[in-house]
Amino acid sequence: MASSTFPTSRPPFFRDTRVIAVVLQLIFLIALALTGWFLYSNMVARLAASNTAAGGALSWAFLNQTAGFGISEGPAFRPDESYGRAFLVGVANTLRVGVVGIVLATLLGLFAGIARVSTNWLLSRLAAVYVEIFRSTPLLVQLLFWYVGVIAALPSIQEATELGNLGYLTNRGIHLTWVFVTETGRIWLAWLLAGFVLGIVASWLRRRHLERNGLTGSAALPGVLVFLALAVIGYFAADMTASMPEATAYELRRGDRGTLFEDVNRNGVYEPGVDRTLAYVPIKLFDREGRVVATGLTEGDGTFRFINLPAEAVRLEWETPAPLAISEPQLQGFNFRGGLSLTPEFAALLIALVVYTGAFIAEIVRAGISAVNKGQWEASRALGLNTGQTLRLIVLPQALRVIIPPLTSQYLNLVKNSSLAIAVGYPDLFNVSRTIVNQTGAEVQVILMVMGTYLSFSLITSLFMNWYNKRIALVER
Repeated sequence: MASSTFPTSRPPFFRDTRVIAVVLQLIFLIALALTGWFLYSNMVARLAASNTAAGGALSWAFLNQTAGFGISEGPAFRPDESYGRAFLVGVANTLRVGVVGIVLATLLGLFAGIARVSTNWLLSRLAAVYVEIFRSTPLLVQLLFWYVGVIAALPSIQEATELGNLGYLTNRGIHLTWVFVTETGRIWLAWLLAGFVLGIVASWLRRRHLERNGLTGSAALPGVLVFLALAVIGYFAADMTASMPEATAYELRRGDRGTLFEDVNRNGVYEPGVDRTLAYVPIKLFDREGRVVATGLTEGDGTFRFINLPAEAVRLEWETPAPLAISEPQLQGFNFRGGLSLTPEFAALLIALVVYTGAFIAEIVRAGISAVNKGQWEASRALGLNTGQTLRLIVLPQALRVIIPPLTSQYLNLVKNSSLAIAVGYPDLFNVSRTIVNQTGAEVQVILMVMGTYLSFSLITSLFMNWYNKRIALVER
């Protein structure tokens, strides 16, 4: 019987497929690195030759230059502050609309998603119409519709639509009665922070106790009780012990307006950036004869203004406020002062993002609920649970495992879609960055900053949602 033999020696390296694969990958990496180096060198050379306003090639010195423009809303910003500070204000405005939008879109999507699977025919059809209309329409079209077709069509300031004790609707924005933390409320915020930390510790200890003893129960309840207890105790403690700064002073202009502030340098003159303004402090204005001509609260930036006073004010007195104050919007001249004012730009952007994203979340919630076995519904009914209890205790906890992954993508989309704010003039991160680019010419640097900021938002959101998804995942034994 003939025997066959196979060669045992390795082929030459230039014919060895493993060697060829490694060599090709190295060649690709080298070519990619050379291409990147060429593009980078070309960019740096061009920037060094032309971008002198920004300080040269990839210089970041422009961030310390004076901006020279104002920002209409968000954290207080003055034109004499730097471009770096302006960029941070844009970031804060993006976070403002993003965080509020995520919360409201989640609530709207949850309600609409549950309505989609409801046995009530009318409620189910209405939810389906909402989802199909707003999910199938471009977000930019919806944004312009809310801004031009809805908010701009509201009554003027003089004919504002009253919302009872809640506030007013006008084409200049939405003005709401709101609760604010006052000057003395900073002490109470420290109590809230301590309560939050101790509440987490209490919940963790309760969870460990339940796990060690094989018991069932809520681990969150002790944490909530600890937080609420410290919040109440801290409020009364702050109210009884807080006082106004010793160097409190005021600047009264034209007999009806001015600023209440802490005179840090004790020169008797308010200096922005040096002195600290005092927010939501009760004040009284007096005329030359000692009569009270106006009472009210300072604004969040420490300013105050009154219209049509019976006499010119010459003196001001203040009182130590409680940690929280209720501020109501009041018509003064051609606009409202006090309360919480939502500009037309912010309101239109927020409504558009919430309604648009909520439609996608509704479909995600519907799919998650539908993924739960029908036997779970039947078993809960057999135990005597009503529909609300079944959803809250049985169905939704299981549906979350299906809902969370696609829900994360919708949260990321909402934050990134907020860049459409430039269409209505809301000063978000992207809008402010374009103004900085137009004035400095630092296109590459600012774009890198914008990309890094949005990337940070996405990574932080994904990290939290992935942690929560892992926490609720089924653990296989």
